[in-house]
Amino acid sequence: MPYRLDSDVISRILEQNNIVDVIEEFLPLKKAGANYNTCCPFHKEKTPSFIVSPDKQMFHCFGCGESGDSISFVTKYKNYTFVEAAEYLARRAGIVLEETASTKDSINKQQSDRLYKINRDAAAYYYSNLKRYPEVAAYLKNRKIEANVIKKFGIGYASDGWDNLLKYLTSKGYNEDDILKAGLIIQNKTKDRYYDRFRKRVMFPIFDIKNRIIGFGGRVLDDSLPKYLNSPETLIFNKGYNMYGLNIAREAVRDKSFILVEGYMDVIKMHVHGYDTAVAALGTALTENQIKLMKRYSKSFYLALDSDNAGQNAAIKAINLLKRNGLDGRVVIIPNAKDPDEYLNKFGKINFDKLIENSLDYYSFLEFHYKELFENSNKVEYINKFFDNIVNVGSEIEKELIFEKLSGKVGVSKESIVKEYNKRSTKQGTFVKSAAPPEPAKTRAAVKITTSHEEELIRLILMNNDLAYQLKEIVNEDTFKDLEYYQIFKRMYECKINDQRIDKDSLNEIIMDNVDVSIFVQNDDVDDNSEAYFKDCMKRLKIKYYEKKKTILTDSLKQSENAANSREIMNEIFSLAKKIKSTKEEVN
Repeated sequence: MPYRLDSDVISRILEQNNIVDVIEEFLPLKKAGANYNTCCPFHKEKTPSFIVSPDKQMFHCFGCGESGDSISFVTKYKNYTFVEAAEYLARRAGIVLEETASTKDSINKQQSDRLYKINRDAAAYYYSNLKRYPEVAAYLKNRKIEANVIKKFGIGYASDGWDNLLKYLTSKGYNEDDILKAGLIIQNKTKDRYYDRFRKRVMFPIFDIKNRIIGFGGRVLDDSLPKYLNSPETLIFNKGYNMYGLNIAREAVRDKSFILVEGYMDVIKMHVHGYDTAVAALGTALTENQIKLMKRYSKSFYLALDSDNAGQNAAIKAINLLKRNGLDGRVVIIPNAKDPDEYLNKFGKINFDKLIENSLDYYSFLEFHYKELFENSNKVEYINKFFDNIVNVGSEIEKELIFEKLSGKVGVSKESIVKEYNKRSTKQGTFVKSAAPPEPAKTRAAVKITTSHEEELIRLILMNNDLAYQLKEIVNEDTFKDLEYYQIFKRMYECKINDQRIDKDSLNEIIMDNVDVSIFVQNDDVDDNSEAYFKDCMKRLKIKYYEKKKTILTDSLKQSENAANSREIMNEIFSLAKKIKSTKEEVN
């Protein structure tokens, strides 16, 4: 359920959470004059350069430059979103947040809450079954999964009865319709009875990032098929939007890399051996939405997928997906074992550490993956395979480096390789220009602005809602509060931090007939540098606003007869002049 998190609520949350007390819950602080200091948690250092100011209610690290208020600290330290951090601090201060939702949202929340409760009770039932089936506990122990790990992941067992879970849940007051909606039972073909979806399987609850159970995965104890069975998609469970183990890994990954594996047992075994950032896609190929979810917490990845052909093909797809999202991944090659679980059982953590240390970067993995083509002297096909993949590389510099390495490998000039690549890429428009460097983003942005900066910002936000977070710079600066478009920007920012979608319909409500919405949706073309373009528009808009404000103050100064008031206005004018100068330097 979205909460009302406007600027007044945010101010109240910050006022009632002393930053010193908040940070001291996570880090030891030492008094240093009027401030406090400690070693920065966001980079490695021996001498404390992380300063906390009780007067300003801010923190700043002179080593890495991280700074902000209590919400910023919790967001960064606990890998929370802005909304999660605000909710956390609100609970800490005993502030009850006001829910904002439509009737439809309210109905969906009530239904979602019922499904979460059903899943929680189902997980408790499966967990309790382990005591009744010692052979299952023995199976887990044989796989080196001890009681503490079973508890940590909530592992359980679905017994071999047709409706054992159904009977248990109905005895607790749940109706069959809701249990069906949770995906835990199946209706037979004649639709006159229900039976349990999971039977005779080790059960793995699937948690979302808020530690709510959204679904289950079940694994057989023998060789029967299917080996794994997952919950169907429900109101609260969408496989392509969640990762197994992320609820644990997200807090551990702060200065580490995610390790992406394939199965539930791989994740669990990795955690047993101390790899607490291991996660797995949920029985599906890695998706764009899963990448975006993990990207909140880390931008560094290792891929330790199965060693068979299917696993290595999945690794190719995954590393290209990372590239398309501007992220780097390294592939861990697992020899003499089918997956991380088996490798760790056979060879242990020390040897797996070496595999990570010797993992392959993007080019090296392509070289490894297509080595048979090269060894069979099929150089043309070998080069074409590289072409098929490197269309996912966004950096022209990285493409240049790949072409150089490829040229040395196959003994063909780089110029010929680039020419052939560009010939193949004509339809896609993915040309590489070897000689000329790519045009700077600012130049393109400056040329592209043909409407007002306000309109351009709104248009870009409609295309990429995440850009609305950057409106914080305008919303939180008093200078802009009495200027045009401020209220519109403020409402758009509040929509985003409350996880509400910004589209044409919601924009109509935000603008409230002040402006014709059609001007923002007439043209939806934008280049790959939309974020740089957005930032450029922001800076130019700030200059315009600063200059307007300066003009207003200058007029006020002429009419002022109070000396103290005049000095205050003068100081503000000087401050604005500095801001105008520094922002213009950034733009230029």
